[in-house]
Amino acid sequence: MKTAALLSTLLLVLFSACTENNSKETTKPVVNLRDHLRQTEVTTLADEIKDVSYIPLEITEDDASIIDGVANFAVSDKYIYVLPAKEMRIVLFGRDGKFIRNLIQSGQGPGEFIGSICSIQFDRKVNRLYLFDVQDVWIYTDEGEFIEKRHYDFMSLLTYNLSDKEIGAISFPFVPFEQGSFGMGIFTNQGDTVTIENNMFYSPLVPKEKSGFTMDIAASYSQYPPSMLFKSGSNDTIYRMKSNGIEPSFVVKLDNSDKQIGRSLDITDFAGMRNLEDENDIAMTDIMETEKTLYLRFRYQHINHVASINKETGNVKVEKCHQPKDYMTMARANLLQGMSGTRSYKNFPVWGRVENKELIQVITPYELSLYVNEPITIPTELKNIKEDENPVFAFYRL
Repeated sequence: MKTAALLSTLLLVLFSACTENNSKETTKPVVNLRDHLRQTEVTTLADEIKDVSYIPLEITEDDASIIDGVANFAVSDKYIYVLPAKEMRIVLFGRDGKFIRNLIQSGQGPGEFIGSICSIQFDRKVNRLYLFDVQDVWIYTDEGEFIEKRHYDFMSLLTYNLSDKEIGAISFPFVPFEQGSFGMGIFTNQGDTVTIENNMFYSPLVPKEKSGFTMDIAASYSQYPPSMLFKSGSNDTIYRMKSNGIEPSFVVKLDNSDKQIGRSLDITDFAGMRNLEDENDIAMTDIMETEKTLYLRFRYQHINHVASINKETGNVKVEKCHQPKDYMTMARANLLQGMSGTRSYKNFPVWGRVENKELIQVITPYELSLYVNEPITIPTELKNIKEDENPVFAFYRL
């Protein structure tokens, strides 16, 4: 498997009971997902969506315009930046979907990047595009002009800017905490440590020398406020990493088995990479936050579910996603699994990333084809999408 595809798969399977008490957690909202699994219902996302536009990515005579799936992306007011699923390059499209050019290439030439990109971020305040590798960040203008490269001594799976001075990072999986790694950390732009947190992720179920993160983690960037949200399978707490520190944000009780909790920390156990959680364990995989609501995507009995938590009232709804094929088939159809989400908006499955008051969903033609004869409503704009076409970006205005 190519490195790009491997990292994309790792990101896909990102993300319980807490084995160490923390007095701060008792003051945070507590949600027991199993209480709501007994009677699933549609989430509240439709209440936050004003309208939607569907933007197919154009294919031209230039082979560089062909996108074989999306591993990651970033969006500005003018552009869509795409990291293809099987290639290490950044492709530039307009917000109207028109192909512009192959923007940044992997290599050792001027302005090129080396390695595998784990996360992408566009900062509208300074019009800068950031490509984060496990130990490096390459910085470009919005037009793709190279500015600088920074190198960090630590290794991370996900890194994002928290401010113009600090970054937040989640440790790269299968690296032991006891050998100089970290769980989650805040660092200066130059890589100096502001604060790190390991202690909340140890468990008596796993020897300290074997403890680190496996793939049972969930993380995302949020604008509410600018921060990273993070949850480990060994801990009930969702943490928020801000430029001024790390704090518990929500407690999500999963009541998982000891086997699953141990699996989430034991870096010598690779079962998590094969999606082998037990039938009744819950594996949190994604976090999405809007101004009003926290959305969690998780696997239960090998089926994706979405939970919505109203941040003001604490009201919780859990929805079982419509999944026409098994989990791994859906993952191969779209690494981002854009249609494995809530059907609250006009009976079309929605899941994505929230940026600048937009929910951005990536839909691949193959993924869409799996739902053609299923009990969902396919929007008119998507009914004529052919399987050999490029992915479609859906922009939901919140």
